[in-house]
Amino acid sequence: MDNRRRFLRFEVGDFLEIRPLNETGRYVEGQSFNLSIMGICFSSKEEWQTGQVLLIDYFITKDLDSVKLKVVVVWSEFIDEEKGYLTGAQIIDVEQAKEERFINYYYQRLKEKFF
Repeated sequence: MDNRRRFLRFEVGDFLEIRPLNETGRYVEGQSFNLSIMGICFSSKEEWQTGQVLLIDYFITKDLDSVKLKVVVVWSEFIDEEKGYLTGAQIIDVEQAKEERFINYYYQRLKEKFF
């Protein structure tokens, strides 16, 4: 089987608030499933369409504040009634003011796995 992943992915379980790019006031709760420096897999009750651009408030476990991510949906599939849909998305932008925090979070996961 061909593994198309270019970056290490880590299992996570962080809280997310998700909304379509051009919609204000409509947030859908979600939970991250795994994370790489360039992509995220998450579950939510909402079905997202391939190519759809989403804004995600990613709440890093130890922080009370979120990092805003802009992502484009690569795939989405229904899992079950409890989990809803599992969605894979490519990160296309990270909130500039908190970009370092997000990269440090990923780096800490690397250290936990390998050191």
